[in-house]
Amino acid sequence: MQDLLSAGPGFNLVDDLDKARAAFDLKIETVIQGYEETISYEDTDIPGPTGPMKTTILRPKHQKHTTAEDTPGILHIHGGGHCTGSRFFGVNTVLPCITALGAVCVTAEYRLTPEHPQPAQLDDTYAALAWMSDHAQELGFNPRKLIVYGGSAGGNLAAGVSLLARDRAGPSIFGQVLIYPWLDDSNQTFSMKQCADIPPWTRKKNMVACDYALGKNREHVSAYTVPSHATDLEGLPPAFIDAGTADPLRDEGVDFAAALLRAGVSVELHLWPGCWHGFDTMVPNAPISRRAMAARVEWLRDLLGRS
Repeated sequence: MQDLLSAGPGFNLVDDLDKARAAFDLKIETVIQGYEETISYEDTDIPGPTGPMKTTILRPKHQKHTTAEDTPGILHIHGGGHCTGSRFFGVNTVLPCITALGAVCVTAEYRLTPEHPQPAQLDDTYAALAWMSDHAQELGFNPRKLIVYGGSAGGNLAAGVSLLARDRAGPSIFGQVLIYPWLDDSNQTFSMKQCADIPPWTRKKNMVACDYALGKNREHVSAYTVPSHATDLEGLPPAFIDAGTADPLRDEGVDFAAALLRAGVSVELHLWPGCWHGFDTMVPNAPISRRAMAARVEWLRDLLGRS
């Protein structure tokens, strides 16, 4: 993770995109350090809208459930501003959920911007969601206990596919875990200005990433790609949303949580004092990162206990 800390504050998404991608292109051996004895993984390809998508399936080595009926599934969606990152970026934050809940986790690649603007990322993620749901039996989990989990741009996609699955009557999503999610394209929230220059994710980088994903001269943006534009949030799955208080994206999560509550959706919201964007991914052993990850586990445990 040291490469992320050193490259994060300094890279420029316009001039140093290759450098940024290299820093965020993690190896699974690095990501699961400390979990080698408890989690197994296997790589595969799954069908996507434009061809095969590289995918990794993670499972607890010591199964907590006797049947697939009791086993939850987690679709992990990586962050990176839609323009960087791989399927392993952010997976370290979901490992406690896998071990504590006995969950099967799928994490898949998606096409990156600016080469492939939205809705390429949304379409790829929805394809991964559909594949996971369709293959629940062979993967060994209950498709009625399918969770979408994503940080930053992954939170954007988790919220987007939750809306899309609802409107298409697609795969059933049991809950959505949105970690410091990118939900708005205005770049005008109070936190976006208040925390504009706090690395590793600044307002300037967010503006470039928005342009890469949505175009510079955007007028009509789909709520599936920018969930803050959604006018109907009824019927969405329960949500866990969190962010750091020093995160430029903080208020997007707060505003979305309030909108979900007004629509009658169950929400748990956490704001972690002094934390910056991606704090738990980059410094996972910090006490507050452990608190954040434990809170997500407990929310999921409680949600699954009600099923």
